[in-house]
Amino acid sequence: MVISNRCYSSPLNSINFTRLVKDFYFRIFLKIVEAHMAELSHLTRIREKFGWEDFPFSLDIIPEIFAGKDKILNPIMEQLAFGSIVYIEGNYGSGKSQILKHLYHKMRKDPAYSRFIPILIQEPLDTSVIVHAFKRKFKIESALELIGDLTEELEDIVSSRQSIILLVDEAQELVVQDDDSKAISEEKHKTLQWLRVLSDFRGCKIFMAGLTNFGKKINEMFRPLEDRVTLNFNLQPLDFESTVELIRQRIEFFSPDPATALNPFDQGALKVIYQLSGGYPRAILKLCQDAVLDMLGKSRESISADHVLGMKGVPKNVALSPSSKDVRKMATKELEQEMKSFREKIKYDTSSITPAELDVLKYLATREGLTPQEVADGCGITSGTAANILRKLRDMGYLFRKKQGRTFSYTLYAIFRREFFEG
Repeated sequence: MVISNRCYSSPLNSINFTRLVKDFYFRIFLKIVEAHMAELSHLTRIREKFGWEDFPFSLDIIPEIFAGKDKILNPIMEQLAFGSIVYIEGNYGSGKSQILKHLYHKMRKDPAYSRFIPILIQEPLDTSVIVHAFKRKFKIESALELIGDLTEELEDIVSSRQSIILLVDEAQELVVQDDDSKAISEEKHKTLQWLRVLSDFRGCKIFMAGLTNFGKKINEMFRPLEDRVTLNFNLQPLDFESTVELIRQRIEFFSPDPATALNPFDQGALKVIYQLSGGYPRAILKLCQDAVLDMLGKSRESISADHVLGMKGVPKNVALSPSSKDVRKMATKELEQEMKSFREKIKYDTSSITPAELDVLKYLATREGLTPQEVADGCGITSGTAANILRKLRDMGYLFRKKQGRTFSYTLYAIFRREFFEG
């Protein structure tokens, strides 16, 4: 009791504690003010010097703009008229969500697409999410316990000249995992059955975006869906021209007068950003973001190749994708450790690679997260040979792996994708 009185009853201790708390929060407040003032200073400078109204290279998705329209967007847009179910596959940061949001924006804002009724779903899909999305869109008040209840409502609401476009992000979440409970597994199968019925409904088209190979896994789970897939589009990294286009579009979007907006990146910087990012949009924006902040912090007015390479945290020789944010999404410490060790021992010598190993590298250049058996099936070799090749390529620093059930899945580091894809 004496100790208690001494610790909690002393006015002096109470006063000191209060002062400490006030001092702590005051220091936090000062840091917030300093950060805000620095941000205002940066915005003032970019407005005065470059004509930008705001910072162009945040990682936020801007649905109004899209780089690589002819090569990427046009084949997907054609499916609005002729498609049924469309799979859009790609790695982390490859632009899958950008495509869906661009389609959604275009159908809502462009009068030429007024006959389309877009519904965008960004959370993991199940039947309750479908019900909520359709109820909210069409203001349906009745209970929808069965998919038949929903289609009956739609018959009375949607005219023969209209088409429902269901845009589903993170579609890989529909794939049954080894640790899924029976109830979760059954719900995923039920959701796929609902999607099949919706795809058969007059004028309803479904665009699903997810990680590479999600379509194959979903088709294996539910074969009737496979027959309705009219396009399986595998997103490749942007080429150099599209990378430059993305940077230009971002700058012009935030410029009141695009004709007078200045681009601080010289040609050498653009080439380095393209090489370091591997052509992945998110990585491109992150590098541009860091480069512009580095330029402002050092009171420069332009960005060269050496400036990009010399940024703190950017290796002189290589920058990897997936980023650390992607690593957290993958939720694996092993991958993070491998990326760290890979930066230290990366080698570009391909003289010791056999033709069979080269075939595997080329196969992995357009895919992600493959098991040895999937590599064996794709390359026409035995699973034992595939396992040995993958192990060797991982030791050489070309691949990283992560646990997948009782086996491992392998992915080619982004920095090598273009080399072996073009090879």
